Amino acid sequence: MKRTPPAAPALGALTPLIALDVVVLDTETTGLDIRKDRIVQIGAVRMVGREILANETFDVIVDPQMPIPEVAQRIHGLKDADVAGSRTIADVLPELAAFIGGAVVVGHSIHFDLAILRHEAERTGVAWTEPKALDVALMVAGLDPALVDTSLDNLALNLGVDIKGRHTALGDARATADVYVGLQPRLIAKGIRTLAEAEHLCRKPAGLIARQEEAGWFERPKDKRDFAHAVLRSGSRKAIDSYLYRNRLGDVMSSPPISLPQTAPLSEAARLMTDRGIGCLIIERDGLDPGILTERDVLHALAASGSDAPELSVSTLMTAPVISAPADTFLYRALGLMARRNLRYLGVTDGGGRVTGVFTLRTLLRERALATLTVGDEIAAATRPRDLAKVQSALPALASGLLDDGQDARNVCAIIAAEGKAMTARAAELAEAELVAAGAGPAPADYALLVLGSGGRGESMLAADQDNALVIDDSYTGDLDSLDDWFTRFAARVNEILDRAGIPLCSGGVMARNRHWRRRLGEWEDQLAEWAAHPSPQALLNVDIFYDFTPAHVSGSAGARLAEALRIHAMETARASLTMLRALGETAASHGPPLGLFGRIRKDDQGRVDLKAGGLLPIVAGARTIALRQGITDLTTPGRLLAAAKAAHRSEADAEILANIHGFLIRLILTQQIADLQAGIPPSNRIEINRLAHRDHDELREALGRIELMVHMLRDILQGI
Repeated sequence: MKRTPPAAPALGALTPLIALDVVVLDTETTGLDIRKDRIVQIGAVRMVGREILANETFDVIVDPQMPIPEVAQRIHGLKDADVAGSRTIADVLPELAAFIGGAVVVGHSIHFDLAILRHEAERTGVAWTEPKALDVALMVAGLDPALVDTSLDNLALNLGVDIKGRHTALGDARATADVYVGLQPRLIAKGIRTLAEAEHLCRKPAGLIARQEEAGWFERPKDKRDFAHAVLRSGSRKAIDSYLYRNRLGDVMSSPPISLPQTAPLSEAARLMTDRGIGCLIIERDGLDPGILTERDVLHALAASGSDAPELSVSTLMTAPVISAPADTFLYRALGLMARRNLRYLGVTDGGGRVTGVFTLRTLLRERALATLTVGDEIAAATRPRDLAKVQSALPALASGLLDDGQDARNVCAIIAAEGKAMTARAAELAEAELVAAGAGPAPADYALLVLGSGGRGESMLAADQDNALVIDDSYTGDLDSLDDWFTRFAARVNEILDRAGIPLCSGGVMARNRHWRRRLGEWEDQLAEWAAHPSPQALLNVDIFYDFTPAHVSGSAGARLAEALRIHAMETARASLTMLRALGETAASHGPPLGLFGRIRKDDQGRVDLKAGGLLPIVAGARTIALRQGITDLTTPGRLLAAAKAAHRSEADAEILANIHGFLIRLILTQQIADLQAGIPPSNRIEINRLAHRDHDELREALGRIELMVHMLRDILQGI
């Protein structure tokens, strides 16, 4: 045993497998009856993602304090003499718990091992916390329901794993670790990238789970109530909490408060505020509760008294007593009090009612900003894909907290898009550094790496995939079709890094690694002309995604100018092509809302409805078409709608209605995506109708019925082309 780390914080359901802290565990026992048999050996090895930390192991012989049956001896080779004098399980369990810490335990038929550990802990009175767990047998069975033999030997054979030390606990743990490593590419290929998704996969093999239940693997000692469901569901649901509901005044207050006696002149108060960079002072009053003097009080005094103001006593200007709340008050309640009393500053009291701190809206904004900057710093400091994967996995929780805080869903999407753009930029920096380290040198020409589609518009949600392109300076004479070309290698590596970080490859191939999306500026201009002259269905799909581009990373002095030149040319080309604009308008108008007879919302077999196809798409595509017609450079859908209505002297009320519908649909989809991710279900644009509140259901039906306003706006603004 090489290391016993302190307990780590519990891993969230959305932690990506590529960044998952894992302990692969195996036990050898006196038999297979979890209620009566005992442990004779425990072996474990630590992993991070797909990296096996071979030197960080746990390998312990245990005295079971009972004879080892001959049949068990033949399997693991341990006899009574081999374990005599070894430590007991009561001594070993605390060390094992410390070694596991907050990691996820992975094993083959791991719920047997956990069950016998659970019963050993109960028998000996040792505290034991059930860890999160993944069973490689259940995962393989979930991937391939037709597979009959899920034994460790067969899994190892299928994955090309050589088992050494079979039926020793550490040997089997190492073999299982190798199987888990080999299994991960198959998981990723099936879209299973997070802990929650892997847990969801483990719940699919109903037959295998039933056999494990019959063996009692999911029973708690003295508690046989549906523990299987609880264990297998562990981590799939997590309370969605926000900053304001997690933190209390004492967590964010400024303490100790800066104070002055009530006899001090205003000049001294103003000087102290300036020196300390604060907006208020606590004013001490002999025998009385303190008061408060704010920067607004100073300004009012100057306005009212002019040159005489500095000599005024703070006691004549302060507000007393200072309105306060206890330090253990949740922030959401404190903000409610401040809103009701129209306060910018709130005193914070200790258990004795003494003012020991001050809470301000400025403090809150700073604390929230620092929490967000932690994500930004992680992106900037990332040195490998799994560092970026941690950022990607944090976005659902960030989105959930912001929505709970009352943020407009479109603002939340803008934040998600900004993080995606930053991750793309960091992937480009890492790819550049790798090429330099490999001897390929720096970029041979200036370029801009573009983010397309919803990421370019700043309207990204949580069903992420890659949409990017590369524009290269015309001076470059290299062969962009060659696999050895610098830009070919660069683009392929960028897409690979993002894919491993949890932003999957685009199923439609809209990525810089594909030659079609990797061009010189002149080539892009020719392509734009081709799309405009021959707006085929495929060309229109390409226009839809390309025309929302924004640069994520630029190289060289001309990189930014390349992106701007391409944007100007793209706008001019589109505005001059009446044929393409008409085709775009017709396509946008052809997407009808999912409404049936009497305006009922049409659901699929799973009780869901796709709000992108019949809701967002006509609004987003219609707004883009109108913006191209009017020469509007705003990339956001609401901005395009409102600017187009003004430019064409059309109804701004209709534009605002459509913009509000756009935001409402995004909120419903984003909320569903958060819930699905927590449950291990791949996020999509399909929402579960029955989970909607009655008010949202009625509003959705009304919103879908008014999307025809987009058709009317298109017809009005594109009239005559």
